[in-house]
Amino acid sequence: MKSGLKALERLRGSVHEGLDRTAVAYVVLGVALLLTGLAFLYVRHNVEAREHERFEEITVSTERAVDRRMQTYIDAMLDGRGLFAASEPVTREEWKDYVAGSDLERRYPGIQAIAYAERVPLEEREAHERRIRGEGFPSYTLRPAGERYEYFPLVYVAPPKADNRSLFGYDFYSGRVNRDAMEQARDTGLPRASGKVELEGVGMTGFLVYTPIYREGAPQATTDERREALQGFIVSVFRTDDLLEGIFGGQADAQVDLEVFDGAEFTREGLLHDDDGVLHTADPSYSAHFSEIDTMEVAGRIWSLYFSTLPSFEPGWQSNLPLFVLLSGLAISLMLFGVTWMLANSRIQAEHVGLQLEAANRQLENTNRDLEETNRELEGANRELEAFSYSVSHDLRSPLRSIEGFSQILLEDHAQGLDEEARSYLGRVRAASRRMALLIDDLLDLSRVTRSSLTRQTVNLSALTREVVAEIEKSQPDRRVRFVIADGLAVRGDIRLLRVMLENLLGNAFKFTQKEKEATVEFGAIIRKGGVAYYVRDNGVGFDEAYVTKLFGAFQRLHGSEEFEGMGIGLATVQRIVQRHGGTVWAEGEVGKGASFFFTLRQ
Repeated sequence: MKSGLKALERLRGSVHEGLDRTAVAYVVLGVALLLTGLAFLYVRHNVEAREHERFEEITVSTERAVDRRMQTYIDAMLDGRGLFAASEPVTREEWKDYVAGSDLERRYPGIQAIAYAERVPLEEREAHERRIRGEGFPSYTLRPAGERYEYFPLVYVAPPKADNRSLFGYDFYSGRVNRDAMEQARDTGLPRASGKVELEGVGMTGFLVYTPIYREGAPQATTDERREALQGFIVSVFRTDDLLEGIFGGQADAQVDLEVFDGAEFTREGLLHDDDGVLHTADPSYSAHFSEIDTMEVAGRIWSLYFSTLPSFEPGWQSNLPLFVLLSGLAISLMLFGVTWMLANSRIQAEHVGLQLEAANRQLENTNRDLEETNRELEGANRELEAFSYSVSHDLRSPLRSIEGFSQILLEDHAQGLDEEARSYLGRVRAASRRMALLIDDLLDLSRVTRSSLTRQTVNLSALTREVVAEIEKSQPDRRVRFVIADGLAVRGDIRLLRVMLENLLGNAFKFTQKEKEATVEFGAIIRKGGVAYYVRDNGVGFDEAYVTKLFGAFQRLHGSEEFEGMGIGLATVQRIVQRHGGTVWAEGEVGKGASFFFTLRQ
């Protein structure tokens, strides 16, 4: 009887002990699963953040590209004011030549037309129509019909293609959307964009940008004075789809949809552009992985940009990390559970189970180290990108100096141990390093010209030219060049930038006359319509007029470096300096008969 009770008690104790040991195993499993879940959430959050950064990079680069392109177009329209300042009045042929010279379809894709809208008061409407008909357009009539206190018909429209014929004579001032933009441009003196319009005769959606033209010499200090002095508008007609597709060569990004709206409301009526032709903002059933709404100002008009990822938005390889961590954590959790279960049921296998647990811990540590290493690699890549950007503008000089210095040491101290071919190679190395250094300097100079502040003061161009000539003559004292410098030429501008401009123009003239026995370089001025144009003229090798459009592009050269040294940056620098002073620059020349470079400066 007593032995039976003891056996029962031992059985009850063994049952309790087994349950206690099983409970420990389940506790271990629960903790491991909790840690696995936390690790999974943490890694997924990091991966999601990186994917969102990639999406942000796409949206930011897209916005910057659109902003840069529109700013370029607006700057080109502002340059058009110079035509009206230089020619009074501007003839139809002058307008046609101006637009043709701007190479509209190649340089400014998306512009349907550039036109001039003339201001016509109500009492002068009939006289205006008779004048235009007398210019060879017998069927000309101002459209749309109806009496208004003033009209702004498009009298010059270019290029003269079929789609633009319907614009001739059309008065956009008759519509509310365009009238608001025109009045804002008139009152502010700045280019202003219209809202969304349907382009007549083109069958496409677009918008127009108006740049006011005021009568030469009329006061423009106040709004009332600008209204009184208004002569007309330079009108740029844009096709929105062609404009944005021209910026990116098609869709902005194949994995991200871009929708552009006029104003702050996302409606089909305000839609200017849609990459994939499907309006996702109006589709509540569409759920993008990432989406973002931004606004930007285009010539005083607010555009709303909606970015959303498409199903083709491919995640990076890091997207597999959360699943890897989850599966690894589950495997480790189950393994810990099994180990604990075996420990609870067998002390004999305790040591073996301990080894398995240590192995599992090491695997977990290795996984964590792999994750940390991956993070470090990503951080290192970002630091390398930043360091590379810095080294391009600064740190490249140090290795270039080392290459140049050690090459010179080899040539001077060890020349006897080198054969002719080796010395030739070292000479090429030194020449290449010097050329690279010059290229870096030129790029930095070009960048500084663009970014540096402009300090205007009265500058004696004649005296400044003589100083530059004296420095040039010192560089090659054996050469004899006759410099003819006009006296009494003064302008208002930044003396530092003007010196850089003259150094490039006079330096080019000095360089390209080196083959002439009686080289002559002239600096002077001529009177043109609307102001004074200054020039630098030489009797050197000249250039083919067919390539005149390439002269002012960066790294554009019409002569080989073996014939004349240089990097092709000088004239690009000249053009930027002149443009920053509100002027224009152009060139005339003939092969073997010299070249003339003209520039104007806003006073």
